[in-house]
Amino acid sequence: MNTKNITIPKNATIIIVVDAPEVCFAPDENPAELLLHFYRKLGWNGDDVLDPRKVRTTKEVYNRLSDQMHKRCPDPVAVAMLMVNSGPGTEDCIPEGKVYLLDGWITPNIKEGDDTYVA
Repeated sequence: MNTKNITIPKNATIIIVVDAPEVCFAPDENPAELLLHFYRKLGWNGDDVLDPRKVRTTKEVYNRLSDQMHKRCPDPVAVAMLMVNSGPGTEDCIPEGKVYLLDGWITPNIKEGDDTYVA
């Protein structure tokens, strides 16, 4: 499967390098939930705004996620579109089995009424 290669911008700051988490489905989950498990294991709380463009990993990790989704969903186009729109990006320079989290990969979800809310 082709992966999306997006070069880390020169002004991007890598804030943390972590081991790629192992994730799996519960019996009744759909393919998209695998990515939710992946991002939660990286540290996303499920409430803050997540920018998957600022999560980078290796082709190996990307393909492992994609392969797991293909086993659950027989529609290769649906899985490919999910990965392109919501999956992590890949970089050849990242060490095997690692994930780079770039500055801004999560942003606090500020709601109207919060002390820091600005309209």
